[in-house]
Amino acid sequence: MTMLDRVGDVLLELHRGCRKQAAETFPGWAMALVREVIPNSAWLWGSGCVMDGEIIVHNFLFDNIPLESMQAWEQYKHLDIFAARAAEQRNVVHNFTHETLEKTEIYQQVYRLVGIEQMLGVYAYKPYCGLSDSISLYRSDPEMPFSEEQRLAMQCLVPHLIETRHINYLEHLSSGMQRPPQPSLAASDCKGVIHVAEEGFVELLRLEWPQWCGPRLPELLSNGRPAQRYAGKAITVRFVPVFDMFLLKARPRTAVDGLSKRELEVAKQLAKGTNHKEVALNLAIAPATARNHIASIHAKLGTSKGTQVATMLLSEGWL
Repeated sequence: MTMLDRVGDVLLELHRGCRKQAAETFPGWAMALVREVIPNSAWLWGSGCVMDGEIIVHNFLFDNIPLESMQAWEQYKHLDIFAARAAEQRNVVHNFTHETLEKTEIYQQVYRLVGIEQMLGVYAYKPYCGLSDSISLYRSDPEMPFSEEQRLAMQCLVPHLIETRHINYLEHLSSGMQRPPQPSLAASDCKGVIHVAEEGFVELLRLEWPQWCGPRLPELLSNGRPAQRYAGKAITVRFVPVFDMFLLKARPRTAVDGLSKRELEVAKQLAKGTNHKEVALNLAIAPATARNHIASIHAKLGTSKGTQVATMLLSEGWL
């Protein structure tokens, strides 16, 4: 496998997995992927800015580097010509070899003491907010410099590392908000042939049909298109016509999916705070029929109040 192939695999894994990782584990997970492509003995990922010519570090994460070394670096950072060069030539990955490092005072005061003998470093600047990410890979062997091929690989990876970390962080912050779970998506033509699908969509289909393999949709799912909804034992799929294609939205089956079409209409009325008489009036059905539907809904959902029904409908995207 070539370096280009390995970089491509890492990029795919970063974008596919960034929403699944916890915010606190994402940097380590991402840098472990990088290490598979560019072997290193330690790494550092910091963020901050430059103000009045001084590098200000807001936060940093690291692997296999003593915390004391960062405290020492703060004391001697005015001597760090490599950080200064990276900050001056922003968004470019620099390859600093042992021969270059050992001639400097910052090497004697900090780098040498923590085993930094080779370095790939970049200062990635975001002009829209004035902030930067600083990412460095280190090696402890003076005889094993990073190659130009590895520098170029890092140059390719850095923008994706930063972007997927932003996606991960915002996903983590918003996870505490009450919002419907996002369905997994795919697109198929009128013949039931998939043109594109998210990985999660495929995983959900295999919950219902373990032996399924695309590109044609399972027959039962294809037959669900006229009704624009399929409710199986494990999943539910909605079909949204878009021009001559169908957008498929799949999610795990829940108790709400066990409601009939009429019961779902009644449940939505309950979620608004209406009583059985108001439900009957709004849906043009008999009060006794409305009462029966409400009893059936509570039995199927395990609820006893309209507010509980509302919470379930809202959490699953029905409201």
